[in-house]
Amino acid sequence: MTNFTETGPGSTDQAKNQALSILGSGVYLPPARPVREVVAEAGSADTSIYDGWNNVCHALEDDHPSSMGGKALKAALADAGVDPAEVKLVIFAGMSRDYLPSWSVSAELITIAGMSSACNCIDLTVGCMGALTALDMAQGWLALRGGGVAAVVTAERWSYTVDHSASESYGLWAHADGGAATIVAMNTDHSAKALFYGAEFVTQSDLNGAVLVEYGGTRKPSAPEGTTPFERKFIGVEGVDMRERYARGYKNSYQALKERFGVVPNHALCNQTSNLFMLLIASVIEIPIDNFMITGHDTGHVGSADILIVVDKLLKSSGCHEPYLMAGSTPYAFGSGLLMPAG
Repeated sequence: MTNFTETGPGSTDQAKNQALSILGSGVYLPPARPVREVVAEAGSADTSIYDGWNNVCHALEDDHPSSMGGKALKAALADAGVDPAEVKLVIFAGMSRDYLPSWSVSAELITIAGMSSACNCIDLTVGCMGALTALDMAQGWLALRGGGVAAVVTAERWSYTVDHSASESYGLWAHADGGAATIVAMNTDHSAKALFYGAEFVTQSDLNGAVLVEYGGTRKPSAPEGTTPFERKFIGVEGVDMRERYARGYKNSYQALKERFGVVPNHALCNQTSNLFMLLIASVIEIPIDNFMITGHDTGHVGSADILIVVDKLLKSSGCHEPYLMAGSTPYAFGSGLLMPAG
């Protein structure tokens, strides 16, 4: 096992007793295409300005959040060796929806996976921080009930919201579609492949709206004629250095995690909007970029599913044999989680 820094003697013992066991994982990804090829087909945008992920997964015609999430969930259940009847909670943590609320993706997942009516369903909308938030919520939910089995599912179908013909949207060109899931447990006889100790979060609420789908809500229910109603735009915030603010958000959430658990990981699980963004994160948290497990060049940025896709890659390749930082963010909030070996 690789050495790591533990800053508080015995500080991880209680956390280990309260940890979520990661039992299994699953991923569904539609076919990937070169980003520059997608942009060239869309119009006259200047691809020379693009220096992001090489490929991006785009949904097939019948791929939707519930169907992609359902395929990932079934794969995760099989990987974990868990009967669907054991699952008492399903949390869906994607931004995308098959239909607008009150239609529930998590309720649909219960039907797809064949779970019982005793299984609770919760839908979260926390952007690309969805997986970390859902794991944190599942940990507390199971603890209050003395344990059990839960499923965290993430899926996005949002590539269609990006204008690939517009050069000003180049930062969003790699937004990708796909789904990922993990089965977690507390106080059961199931074997764990890793342990999720917990997560810490910080909020910068003044950045809310920096990325915006302007139409479809109650403020602007209808788009003007000639406007794409579902287009996702990077707007930014006037007078704000977004790089500096993102750096601050990642640094502060990671600092809170280290203070809570007394562990300083040497490796990280993270995937964000671009490879250049990853370099910024690495410099801020002082973990070498070579020690990051990243999937972006293969998949693009799959939003809420990114962290679980990377976790799946870790568990099905080398396995978890040392502490890993799990890092994610949305424009207005930042999270850091701690994944530890099960042994």
